[in-house]
Amino acid sequence: MNRHKKHHRRRDGVRLSAAVTLCLAASLLLFSRAGGEPLARQAVAALAGNTGFVARAVSLELGLSPSHAEIYTPRTAASARSETAADPQSESTYLPQESPNDAPVLSAADRAATVTINNETSYPVDVEACLSANTTIRAQGDGPQVLLFHTHGSESYTPDAAFPYTPTENERTTDTRYNVVRVGDELQKVLEAHGVQAVHIREIFDSPTYSGSYDRSLAAIEQTLAQYPSIQVVIDLHRDSILTDDGQAYKTACTIDGTPMAQLMFVVGTDDGGLTHPDWRSNLNYITGLQYRLNRTYPGLMRPVNLRTQRFNQHARPGSILVEVGSSGNTMTEALAAIRLFGQVLANDLTGA
Repeated sequence: MNRHKKHHRRRDGVRLSAAVTLCLAASLLLFSRAGGEPLARQAVAALAGNTGFVARAVSLELGLSPSHAEIYTPRTAASARSETAADPQSESTYLPQESPNDAPVLSAADRAATVTINNETSYPVDVEACLSANTTIRAQGDGPQVLLFHTHGSESYTPDAAFPYTPTENERTTDTRYNVVRVGDELQKVLEAHGVQAVHIREIFDSPTYSGSYDRSLAAIEQTLAQYPSIQVVIDLHRDSILTDDGQAYKTACTIDGTPMAQLMFVVGTDDGGLTHPDWRSNLNYITGLQYRLNRTYPGLMRPVNLRTQRFNQHARPGSILVEVGSSGNTMTEALAAIRLFGQVLANDLTGA
């Protein structure tokens, strides 16, 4: 699949100095006054569109230290994942920028108080309004409260010494010791350790045939909800895929309390693609509030919320969540570390702790 042009990292972190920046600006001003105003405007416009230049200028002005965190930008809607795709692709539409190492990063306190929604739909969305709705979901009565499943259960991670295996193309395997089903096992363990009973569907829906995986997982969701009406939250666990044209895999990474781990991302479905999903705004309000609590508890763990035109089976019931747990460049160890923190916050949110 053609994902993006090649990305080249600069390891030495060579950056534009403040003096050079000022000299460049002065040169453009003099050139404009000498009669070259159209060309000067073109040059300024080009610089304004250069994310690396802008990031460096902002860093110099604010005194920020550049970070090695990955920075992601949305791809066009035409590249977005379809629910009816016949080949393995990711729900995510994010790829690293050209020079991610040059971008300034907010402080932990600022990240904790910030919720960003990357809106790929035609609907207007206001984050403040979403948070003001104060939509919460609490555990109700006895029985399972959470349903865990995997529409693309064969999605796996980069092998390492702790989890060695032989993946197929794009890090996939049906061995549940090494794919996202193992991540679901861990999340179930954490939830139940915090007093929240969970049902885990460990079936692989995207193998041997990838096409129709959402139809198969929906049938399993509906059957399980009928069997356990106590379920309040439905979670579809995935693994993202961020690749360059030459096959280089990026990982989403953060370090929390000294432990390196994957980042997580909520993908929120709507009815903008034409499929019935009348409660998507209520679902977005719930997920936005959960994202805020995760940001406050573990700054840096979450990537921005991704609002999409597809519904991803989230019409099945309110409280439906699609979580991207790391990317193909991450290891299982990093994914498990991240899902443990997510599970703690989710359990506390459900129990009101």
